[in-house]
Parts: sequence; structure tokens; C-alpha cells
Amino acid sequence: MAEEDGEEGGGGKKFLIIIILLLLLLIGVGGALYFLFFTSEDNATNAGEQTSQEQIDQDISASTEKDITKLTNPIYTPAKKYVVNLRDGRHFLTIQMVAALEDPDALVYLMTREPIIDDMIISLLGNLTSEDLRTSSGKALLKREIFKKINSLFTQEFIDDSETHDATPVKKILFTEFILN
Repeated sequence: MAEEDGEEGGGGKKFLIIIILLLLLLIGVGGALYFLFFTSEDNATNAGEQTSQEQIDQDISASTEKDITKLTNPIYTPAKKYVVNLRDGRHFLTIQMVAALEDPDALVYLMTREPIIDDMIISLLGNLTSEDLRTSSGKALLKREIFKKINSLFTQEFIDDSETHDATPVKKILFTEFILN
């Protein structure tokens, strides 16, 4: 009988150890997922790339402040219309927009990436609520986010090979239709 009691106690200890190991594994996986999904991409880049990203952000800020009438030879993308359900589930947004550029090569570059742009825009719009878009500052923020996302598609190789070497070939996002229902 003493042997049977010892085996049960040992079995209970083994079970407890297995539970503890599984919990530690679960915590480790949770931590890894947290760092994978919730840390910024800037932490993963080296210092040189951070400086480059900071410069791009400054260029984006400067470009968004430019008046569209100051562009010397504006080129516009074809108007693109999107209709999406908003995150609140009760409203939808119909939006039509164009991008203003000055580099004809940038227009060709964007046209070859139209499905990627569509996905980015639809994903962005679908995560908004009607409250996000009711104010003029909300619309301006949306324009700025679209502006950043589209300009992020341009590779450093394209920028280096372009005549202008401009890190933000898209100069302005213009809404030609904006209906919130």
C-alpha cells in the first residue's frame, strides 16, 4: 500500500510539472505574439533605416502642406471609387478619390500596383466608424493616412532611379466624392 500511495503522489507531481510547463509555454507563445503584432516596425529596423523613415515622414508632412495649385505639372490618377461597410456595422462609406503626382513614371508604378492599393484602402476604410469621419479633421486624417500608405509603396530603388529622387511621389490625395450613409 505504501508503494501505491507513493506512486499516486509521484503521478500528481508529474501532472503538476506538466501543467506548469504548459503554462510557461503558453506564456512564452503569448509574449512572442505580443512582440510580433504589437511592437512597432521601427523597433525592428536599424538606426540608418530609422533616419531614413524619419526623413520620409518629414517629406510627407511637407508634401501634405503643399497647395495642389502650386504643383507645376500635376498628373492625376484615374478616379477610383470605393464603397465599404464601416466598423460600426450601421453605416457605409462611398468615397471616390484621385492622387496628384508630378512624375509620369510614378503614375505607371502605381497603376501596376492597383490591387495592392485597393486592398490597403478597403482595409483602412473598413476599420473606421462613422464618428471618425463626421468631422473635417477626421477626413483630413483619412487623407493623410491614405497619402502615407500609397507613398509607402514606392521602393527606394524607384526613388533613386526617378528623375526627381522624391521620397513622396504622390503629392496630394483628393476626394472627388464622399458620402457617409
